[in-house]
Amino acid sequence: MTATPLPLAQELQDLRTAEIIAALDADFLSLVSWDWDVRVVRYPKIHPVLGMPDCEIPGCTKGTPLGEPVCIGCRNRWRQSGMSFEDFAAVPRPGTYHRSDGQTLCRVAGCQRPPQLVTHGLCTTHGSRWLTSSEPTVEDFLRNSPQKGLPGFGPCQVAACYRLRGSERTIYCEVHRGRLNRERRLGTFCGDEERWRLTTPAVAVNREASLRGLPDRLVAELLYCLQVRTAREVKTRDHRIRHISDQLRLLQVPSLETLEDADLVRAGLVDDLRMIIRGAQTSLRRLGATPETERLKDIWDLFVFGHHGTLNFSRIHQQPLREAVKIWAYDELPRRRGRNVAGSIQNMIRGMEQLSESLRLQRDDEGHQLRLLSRTDMVSFCNRVAFLAETGVFGAHHRVNVIRYVRNIVNRIRVMGLTGPGQVMEGLPTDFALSIQDIPDEPEDTEAGRDLPDEVMRELCDNLDLLEKISNREFRVATELLIDTGRRPDEISTLPFECLEKDPDGTLVLLYDNSKNYRLGRRLPIGQVTAAVITEQQERVRQRFPDTPASKLKLLPSPISNPQGTKPIGSIGDAHRAWVDALPDIMMPVVVEADGQLVTKMLPFDKSKIFPYAYRHSFAQRHADANIAPDVLMDLMDHREISTTQGYYRVSQERRREAVDRVTALQFDRRGNRVWRKAQAMLDSEHVRRAIGEVATAYGICLEPHNVAAGGQSCPLRFRCVGCDHFRTDVSYLPDLERYLSDLLRSRERLMSTFEADDWARSEALPSEEEIRRVRRLINRVKADLDDLSEEERAQIEEAVTVVRRGRVVMLGMPRVGQPLPDVRPWRLP
Repeated sequence: MTATPLPLAQELQDLRTAEIIAALDADFLSLVSWDWDVRVVRYPKIHPVLGMPDCEIPGCTKGTPLGEPVCIGCRNRWRQSGMSFEDFAAVPRPGTYHRSDGQTLCRVAGCQRPPQLVTHGLCTTHGSRWLTSSEPTVEDFLRNSPQKGLPGFGPCQVAACYRLRGSERTIYCEVHRGRLNRERRLGTFCGDEERWRLTTPAVAVNREASLRGLPDRLVAELLYCLQVRTAREVKTRDHRIRHISDQLRLLQVPSLETLEDADLVRAGLVDDLRMIIRGAQTSLRRLGATPETERLKDIWDLFVFGHHGTLNFSRIHQQPLREAVKIWAYDELPRRRGRNVAGSIQNMIRGMEQLSESLRLQRDDEGHQLRLLSRTDMVSFCNRVAFLAETGVFGAHHRVNVIRYVRNIVNRIRVMGLTGPGQVMEGLPTDFALSIQDIPDEPEDTEAGRDLPDEVMRELCDNLDLLEKISNREFRVATELLIDTGRRPDEISTLPFECLEKDPDGTLVLLYDNSKNYRLGRRLPIGQVTAAVITEQQERVRQRFPDTPASKLKLLPSPISNPQGTKPIGSIGDAHRAWVDALPDIMMPVVVEADGQLVTKMLPFDKSKIFPYAYRHSFAQRHADANIAPDVLMDLMDHREISTTQGYYRVSQERRREAVDRVTALQFDRRGNRVWRKAQAMLDSEHVRRAIGEVATAYGICLEPHNVAAGGQSCPLRFRCVGCDHFRTDVSYLPDLERYLSDLLRSRERLMSTFEADDWARSEALPSEEEIRRVRRLINRVKADLDDLSEEERAQIEEAVTVVRRGRVVMLGMPRVGQPLPDVRPWRLP
């Protein structure tokens, strides 16, 4: 239901004003007690967004910000008093606290004049009569000396004021008369009393904002802005609307849509008020907009198309090319989903911007003559992009994407028939195109994805309390869930309240929406500790919003402009960056060259590599290191193509070789003797020889040729490796050796104390004392050499061990030995 004040609308010649007025909802206008004659917004006492309840301090009638017990004035006086709240509330309030309640009429029945003083409530004439009477109180005066009501003197002539004049000798109310006299006395009066009447603010009244003295268009725009913000559950305090209307009155502008940023700065509006006005301009721009009207602009508001953000075509210089790209984008948008549609399409448009810039710089006609374009111009474009990549203007990956985007869009323009007769690209030559061969090869990625080292992850998890202190509890929970589940940041921030379920087998699963690929209701198995984080957050949310239905609640509700808990938190990027920057340096071992030698130094980890999406890469890398099958990991990551998943946990050959070199510097034979001391001198041929001349065992490697040839299936010693001269182990197998020793000790105790068996069977199955001694001595030898290393060398070896153990699987006719999934928070209880 909309409110269209017909008498007002009929007088308006501006159709846009009438359109805005028609968009005002009657229920909203009733909520703010709107009257087109009075033009004052009055805030209700009770409302989830606009409500301003009475201050809890006895005697104070001011409205309080929603959720606060006392008004701002009482809160400031209480803090200055140094008293407890109970003692401060017990002090009687002076009568001056009523000055913000607005103007009333004289207490004499039928009198149309305002009171001279709030304390007695009588107009000047009746007040004088009371003072000359013998009645001690106003009540006695009114009861014993009946008075007749007097006619009023008319309203104050200040444009923004609706108060009544108190005397026939002035055209102003008492407040504005006093204000004008004071400005003249202080020398701040502008000298133009007519302009002063048009621009001076109204008297500030509790729970009121006067829109009087503004053009009809501005009044309708401010009301529509307040309506939109209220519908979005965004609080707008009364003093903010007062301040905005006062400044607009000073500027004497006809409409918000004509305001520029320079005007707002000149008016002295603070940032939050400028933000309100910009939001109002956005709402007004969207009012009445359709995809058909928006597509004609050079900057599109994607809200009109059902997406977030904007698309900018203005940097494409050639008009026909710009219009063609806009037609392509209009055709492409319906096929896009997710929250980053604007970013992905704008990236493709930037490729066309590079083509446009190339034509502008390298052609005499700057590319405006479409019929003269040719294959040569495309070659020039490719050479320019290559030059920009070589000079560091953008990266090698961006070069590939730019050429790919241009090829796809130009081909699509042709398929859509835009080069035909009467079309925007009519006459474009067929050789003005790119082939698949023009796209450069993808640069080889020498980094191990974007995952964070375990040391960095543990440091971050140790400082989650600091994140909560810097931001809030919701951002901390969001970060924990990002670390534990590997979901995208948007998928976590928009989790519904009821996001935790159990499968029929009792497995806990997280319900989330993969909005990027429009795959809703996805189910991810999670551990009990992660489920406990969710359960605790659910309890907090339910306590905070007890009346909101669970189906509408969010697990991570926004802490602002969210009285019902139905809006999720926004991006955690800024709070996360502030937290990471506040952390002390995280020292990591790094190999650097010093005096011609490669040495390891402890250097600070680059904090720019720590961002929310990196947790998704770390999640994939942890599972890949634990030998999760690629197809299973693809399902865990919720990818459609396994090639996408593989991009999350690639480990380069250079990094793997460096790690092998480090751990083989601490290689031992079965007696614990070092057998490889100069791993730096390992030749490429030696790497190849080791790759084909050894086979993995459960806790080392075997060099026996026949066993190697048989893939580990021809061991005559039945895997008594520590007694074989072909056995080698290194520091990377230390956890396996320790587990093997524990298994031997447990087996011996169990066989000696529990099992009933013949002596020959027991002796055959019982681990020998010599084998136990040999394994224990080997472990002690490895640990002793580790203890001899410096802190930097030990950190280097630990990092290398992590890389080498990735993907290690042993299948020698023995039970499969996979690597356990590392936990960045091992102290948590399962």
